[in-house]
Amino acid sequence: MTTQEKTEEPPFVDIFNEDEAEKNFILSKPVCFVVFGKPGVGKTTLAQQITQAWKCIHVEALNTELCYIITEIPSLSQDAMTTLQQIELIKNLNLKPDIIINIKCPDYDLCQRISGQRQHSSTGYIYRRDQWDPEVIENRRKKRKEAQKEGKGEEEGEEEEEQEEEEAFLAEMQAVAEILQNIVQRPEDYLENIENMVKLYKDIMLHPLEEVMAEHDSQYLIELDGNQPPEELFMAVMDRFKYLNLKRAAILTKLQSAEEEISDTMENDELFRTLASYKLIAPRYRWRRSRWGRTCPVNLKEGNIFQGLPDFSVSFLGKIYCLSSEEALKTFLSNPRPYLLPPMPAPPFKVFIVGPQSSGKTTLSNLLAKHYKGKVVDYNKLVRPRFDKALEMLTKNTIAEATEAAIKTVKERLLTELQAKKQDVNIVLFTDEKETSETFALRSDEDSSRDVKLDSPKESAIEEVTADHPEVLSIIKETVQMAKSMNFEQPHEKYAEILDEVLQEVVEENKNRFYGAPKYGGWILDNFPTTRELWMALVDKGILPDLVICLLDTGNNGKYLLNRLYLENKPEIDSKILERLLDELLTKRKEEEEARKAKEEAMKIEEENRRLMEAMNVKAKGKHEII
Repeated sequence: MTTQEKTEEPPFVDIFNEDEAEKNFILSKPVCFVVFGKPGVGKTTLAQQITQAWKCIHVEALNTELCYIITEIPSLSQDAMTTLQQIELIKNLNLKPDIIINIKCPDYDLCQRISGQRQHSSTGYIYRRDQWDPEVIENRRKKRKEAQKEGKGEEEGEEEEEQEEEEAFLAEMQAVAEILQNIVQRPEDYLENIENMVKLYKDIMLHPLEEVMAEHDSQYLIELDGNQPPEELFMAVMDRFKYLNLKRAAILTKLQSAEEEISDTMENDELFRTLASYKLIAPRYRWRRSRWGRTCPVNLKEGNIFQGLPDFSVSFLGKIYCLSSEEALKTFLSNPRPYLLPPMPAPPFKVFIVGPQSSGKTTLSNLLAKHYKGKVVDYNKLVRPRFDKALEMLTKNTIAEATEAAIKTVKERLLTELQAKKQDVNIVLFTDEKETSETFALRSDEDSSRDVKLDSPKESAIEEVTADHPEVLSIIKETVQMAKSMNFEQPHEKYAEILDEVLQEVVEENKNRFYGAPKYGGWILDNFPTTRELWMALVDKGILPDLVICLLDTGNNGKYLLNRLYLENKPEIDSKILERLLDELLTKRKEEEEARKAKEEAMKIEEENRRLMEAMNVKAKGKHEII
């Protein structure tokens, strides 16, 4: 009972899921061929015909998408690898050959056929003997006539047919005469050279190849008669392929030709409707839109989201893919499998999150990084400290350069003063040369001793100048003060440069975050300052996100976010509110006290004025009574 439950399919599961079928087809091994045979037996000609019919590629470009066909391996040349090594190379290929085609031909027939080949000196075209030898053509004509006579006998209109054949024969002989004037025999087509090559093939390669064919499944071993024309060999091979139930590789088709023009500004829906009807494989089977939409699969695998162009649109497995450039188109045409296998189309995950404080940026960043297996880059923790450190180094370097320049200046000034002193002494000695010989001799001795003293290391050497020298400190005083407020000439460009370094480190650390992850991306930037200058610097550096998330609270004038900020900083805000209320209360009391004092002062002045008026009235009344 338990085993039945384990093997039972879950309900509502689509066993014919298109995505799963496409994935299985992409992961399936393409059919590959190898053609064996003696030199010149017709391997390359047959391979070219199979290549055109099956849309496979030649051995020069072994590919994991399209099937291949090998014709010239193993080679008779033993310079790079021996025959056994070449055979081992074929056996150990990632895509091992499924079909072995062996073209057999007797040595004599092969040597005669190749020795009869001629090459046109101008066009390089190879002619067989039956195409240029008049004797062979004449014998073929006679045999055809005899066969016709035996088969038909005497019929009406036979003379007319013979006349037409005669005209055709004359035209053919005229063409042969023109060919004979321009054909030559190549050295490799000489009979002795061919015999040597065949003998070398049988001695070196035949036995190892027979072992390979004996080990191969006989069902997938096709042996052909090399005496047959190339067309018959090809038809025999294609007939055999029909019964082997071989699966051909999917073909990529470029949808737009050079004659057709589609505007790059066309809307996506209109573009896909237009492309869906191009180069249909059958009526009513239109190309469909893929999950990539208009995004370039090649650039998306690299970690960049670029819009594809109509000129570089292709169809593959019934769906439309738009490439962004000629180079991306060539890459996709050579092998589309790496760009279509799951988990693609996966987003590169290059995101900026901005918003006010406590809006949930960090929480959302961590959740997104966990879901997409990315890494959160905190701007304040990873970029600003590096900027401050770089600014500190700039300040130190500026002070060091200023100190070095100041030391050099002080040394030059002291050296100039010393040289000036020496020059003054020499002038004094020159003015005393007219004195008497005895005095001159005596003084010359004294002066020489004086020169010795001046030239001595103690007098000639200037004092040592260091960074602690008073004059040096006075010179760099202004530089030190300016260094405290120093900044980069372009601080936003420096921020962008540091951010670029940080993101490169994150990409390198997180490149294997999951199987098949895009090469670039895998980061989300938090606490990014929204300044125009910094954004322009990022644009110049090419550091652009694929998505910018802005968290806002537009309801009730941001009341919800303000309430959250208040709850997070309640003690600090409450203390500031109390402090503000106390200040307002004290200010109000002070104003009331000042108003009360002003009122009392006004009342006092008014009372004094009233008393003064009363006194003046009494005094005036007394004078009136006396009069």
